Amino acid sequence: MNEQFFLGYPVEFKNICLVYPPKIKEIISNSKYGMYNKLLTFSQEEIEDEFVAKGWDLKGLLTPFEFLLNNAYHDRDRIEAITKEAFEFFIHEPVTFLYEQKAILIGDIKELKKIEELRILRETDFFDFQNLIRQATGAKVIEPPRADEDPRVKAIKAKARYRDKIKEKKGLGLKLSTSLAAICCMNMSLNPLNIGELSYAAVPILMNMYQEKEKYNLDIDSILAGGDSKKIKPQYWIRNLED
Repeated sequence: MNEQFFLGYPVEFKNICLVYPPKIKEIISNSKYGMYNKLLTFSQEEIEDEFVAKGWDLKGLLTPFEFLLNNAYHDRDRIEAITKEAFEFFIHEPVTFLYEQKAILIGDIKELKKIEELRILRETDFFDFQNLIRQATGAKVIEPPRADEDPRVKAIKAKARYRDKIKEKKGLGLKLSTSLAAICCMNMSLNPLNIGELSYAAVPILMNMYQEKEKYNLDIDSILAGGDSKKIKPQYWIRNLED
């Protein structure tokens, strides 16, 4: 959990830009949010899956940064425009794609006064930038891909990603509307009138913590009601859930 994102504050990324955690109301009111998120967090493994699905030669496999610039370059009217929107949604600044230099210029180029003010996002920083975007949206960060990874492990991970996509299409898991309604019932002074100001990154954290609290209380009640204390092992709910 990133405390700044949890509270809705931006986080500075390597003196290049600030990354802002979107509020619930910003996500709900923007129909393009899902595309924004996908464009900036597309992983190396997902690109590989797409190459395999389309029957493309993996020798020409692109990195996420190359994939982003390549798609924008070949569709200036649509993909480039929406990719720029995606950056502005998360960093609150315009960007310029420098295709020949394989770089992204952050900020309004018209406002630059000297060369020292240039802020450039390059391939070497893009993986960390993606992980910061993931944190800003309450998603888990990922490990960089390993070139020497066992093919069998890669195959297992690919199947897991495929299952996740199937679940996503079927709508399994809690919908955002369900999570928001549940949070409004947690006696935290959050209600439909103000929950839109909550950072989106806080939603899974609050839900997970409250579920742990409910489970702890249920286990205690079960023991007090005569349950087998050897089988029921209450675990106090205030703890680092990622441990």
